[in-house]
Amino acid sequence: MEIMPVYAISAETVQQLDQTHLLRRMPERMRQAEKYRFEKDRLLCIGGGILMKHVVGIRDESEIRQGQYGKPYATGYPGFNLSHSGEWCILSKGDCEIGVDIEIIDEKNLSAASAVYTPRELNWMNDDLLERFYQLWTWKESLIKALGTGMSLEPKTFTVLPFIEGQPVHMYGKSWFPASGSIAGYRFSVCASAPVGSLKWIELRITDLKNSLL
Repeated sequence: MEIMPVYAISAETVQQLDQTHLLRRMPERMRQAEKYRFEKDRLLCIGGGILMKHVVGIRDESEIRQGQYGKPYATGYPGFNLSHSGEWCILSKGDCEIGVDIEIIDEKNLSAASAVYTPRELNWMNDDLLERFYQLWTWKESLIKALGTGMSLEPKTFTVLPFIEGQPVHMYGKSWFPASGSIAGYRFSVCASAPVGSLKWIELRITDLKNSLL
């Protein structure tokens, strides 16, 4: 089974980096980061720029475009997608349409289940509330992001239950395939228009980044 890397950078790592190189290459990304209320979210937004440069190979912001609902892409580069939550920003890439989502596991979100899950999904979730809530959440988010529809596609209007049996979901004339993983306190998923295989978490650290970001 093919392994798909999930590249991750922490807010702590971003904080330790000299960000002047990114200010030169991705000034709009830096302005976007300043709009966040909390420092950690600002750092993770900047982390997304670092991942695009280091992992995808994007040289500067002029190469980045956005789809109708804001999904970033870069002509001539592999498909990629970003997500951040808590302490982490992650990126997956592939030669297909792809979406990724990471969520910090927090019981307070359970109350949202009835607003975003179908009756069958709610029934499946009830056997293990917290674990399955976030399994469904990250599956749905990563699929929506792979489709590039943004929240114009409401999560309750489709089901991802075929994923639990290893079957794809068929939407918009294509088959969509999932993979999921977890680290302490987080669940993450990737969804793509080609089989994904298993996921491998790869954390980028200071030593990985210093020279490549100059």
